[in-house]
Amino acid sequence: MTARLDSRTVILAGVFWGSAWGLYEATVGWLVHNVVRFAGASGVLLVPFAVFCLYRALRAGGSYRSVGLAAATAASLKLADFLLPAPRLHTVFNPAVAILLEGLAFALVARRLADHRRRTSLAAVAIGAVAFNTVWRVLFLVYSAGIAAGWSIGLMLDGLHTPAGFLVRDSLASSAVIAGGAVLVHRVPDLAGVVRPQPGPLATGSIFALALLVELAMGLLG
Repeated sequence: MTARLDSRTVILAGVFWGSAWGLYEATVGWLVHNVVRFAGASGVLLVPFAVFCLYRALRAGGSYRSVGLAAATAASLKLADFLLPAPRLHTVFNPAVAILLEGLAFALVARRLADHRRRTSLAAVAIGAVAFNTVWRVLFLVYSAGIAAGWSIGLMLDGLHTPAGFLVRDSLASSAVIAGGAVLVHRVPDLAGVVRPQPGPLATGSIFALALLVELAMGLLG
């Protein structure tokens, strides 16, 4: 019975926070890619929220399995764009891959930080944020270079300065926002308890359905 309850908690936490992540990507992500368009916008506006959702999934689920499920849920919502008329492969598949890599990098870094018995310091969080951004961005660049389309679409389109900015500039900007959020929570502890730690089935199903509908709607907008 305990194992069954634990699995239920992991699933609800992963799907809920993965759906929240997917909903944010569908709305704010659309604005970042179609309206905002300043260098490093995704690193400042999107990635820190991904970290927040992964952290909340870990806290609510109590297991790194919930982190993997959150990333898989957010990625599957992105892949739902294949249901739309004439989807472009790279604009659907690449974000899904990035989401999965962010989940992997978060799990690796969070597990490393958790190895320390003492309370994680803000300095360690800042270093962890840089490590997280470096790991998933390096892996994404390897992925981009490993497929033929990667050299003519997206990051590789304008030469090496684009991937260099993605790896260095965007990583540092994103890490600064993540570390700043950690400082805010540290100084105002009540912020950590604002969000309900363990979502229920109704809330989880509702936010997943909403995220799916919004993702498809934004996909139709282009």
